[in-house]
Amino acid sequence: MSLEKYVENAWLRREPTSPQEITDQLGIVARSMNDAAVESISDDLRFYTTFNAVLALANTALRASGYRTTNQQGHHARTIETLEYTIGADPKLIRKLLAFSKKRNVASYDSAGSVSHQELKDILYTVEELRHTVETWLGTAHPELPSR
Repeated sequence: MSLEKYVENAWLRREPTSPQEITDQLGIVARSMNDAAVESISDDLRFYTTFNAVLALANTALRASGYRTTNQQGHHARTIETLEYTIGADPKLIRKLLAFSKKRNVASYDSAGSVSHQELKDILYTVEELRHTVETWLGTAHPELPSR
């Protein structure tokens, strides 16, 4: 698979980005992580907002590469999957992020209190690593765009 195959399958479309759009996406990441640091809210909500940072980071890489997802069912999962073709993410990381997506859905729609503190710590750590990777990749692959 490739980003071009995603276009052929109508999961993505080509669309140029702008420095402002990348700045805005990175702002979403920063806001989400600041919100996730608030310890007085539930682990479920902290997990949820941290997962929003995952989506924003994946979308940042996708938009920097000149693509946008289409609003089809499963577009969040597809956005995460594209990390393989944008930043060269390891398939293990992608599987982990997709598992976080499922956990987020359970916590959002099915069961309050379903996120353990360990799961929260795991996603927080993973997102900080992903954030560093995406920012480094932006600086190298797309120096014309902001990376922080």
